[in-house]
Amino acid sequence: MTDAHCHLQYLSDIGSEVQRCKAAGITRLICAGYDLESSKKAIEITKQFPQVFATVGSHPDAKDFDREILLKLAKHPKVVAIGECVLDSDDTRELELLSLHVALAKETNLPLIIHNRHQDQKVLEILGNYPKVMLHCFTGDENFMQTCVGRGWYISFGGILTFKKSDELRAIAKLVPEDRLLVETDSPYLAPEPHRGSQNQPKNVKIIAQLLAKLRGTSINRIEEITDRNAEILFNIPHPA
Repeated sequence: MTDAHCHLQYLSDIGSEVQRCKAAGITRLICAGYDLESSKKAIEITKQFPQVFATVGSHPDAKDFDREILLKLAKHPKVVAIGECVLDSDDTRELELLSLHVALAKETNLPLIIHNRHQDQKVLEILGNYPKVMLHCFTGDENFMQTCVGRGWYISFGGILTFKKSDELRAIAKLVPEDRLLVETDSPYLAPEPHRGSQNQPKNVKIIAQLLAKLRGTSINRIEEITDRNAEILFNIPHPA
């Protein structure tokens, strides 16, 4: 199984976390960059653990955005995406940075990892028809989801799906086509129920998969199978041996 988005950089004992994942049958982890430092750290982690892959990007809050450095990092063989790219508001800096990340993705032919909060129309406008996109920790409405999958983008669900207030999101999760579905933890953030309020761990991706299986009337094995395949396609990563 694949955790399509986590931040191993911020976990206290990365080696132990990776071993716990292996024991739980989680065979691949996508470690997301948030700024230059965390992007570099993600790449360093991939050198230690063959099952870990990295993404590189810079949050608008980061003060160290450097296009040339990110471009160089993106060319590392275990970097599989640009991002995460953030659009939480219509602030000029956020809009400009998203556009810069889109340009980087086009130049490197890598997928984009999008963190979006209530800026659906701006995301659609800036990304246009770029085909390789993952909507990280999706919280949008059904219309936005349908538009995204219509463009070939992937919808990734995390711990928010388990929250008591997330009835509408759970209804949407039933409707995402199999070939557009991903699961993630966003560790160490957004721990799912029943662990909400504690530090999230990549192994909790199984909780998300189990809930999706229940919602969609299928088995967790089926959810693992389709989300694994989708991760392989989007991130161009090999099937685990």
